[in-house]
Amino acid sequence: MAGMSPEEILQILGQSRTKGEYAGYLKTFLDSGEAGVAVNDTWPALSQKKATTVKQGFENAKDKKDAPEGAENVKVVKSNEQVYLFNLSLVELPAGMVEDAS
Repeated sequence: MAGMSPEEILQILGQSRTKGEYAGYLKTFLDSGEAGVAVNDTWPALSQKKATTVKQGFENAKDKKDAPEGAENVKVVKSNEQVYLFNLSLVELPAGMVEDAS
């Protein structure tokens, strides 16, 4: 039997789709109590996907009627091909900063 390297596994997983995948990651993030995470570093399987795809996946998961509790407080930011999640209920930002972040 020929095994696969971790890099090969991540590459294949990065090209696959799983229903509810982003909702699961979103719930994990909200349950963690962290104020912010770098998605690519936190979930290696997502690091092989395009940042735009990952951002859209999290945005869609937030908008679903069965989104995890607290999802409305999550800000998804794409910066330099990296995606970040911020739990705004745990972070105090200056007025106007949330609307300006992209």
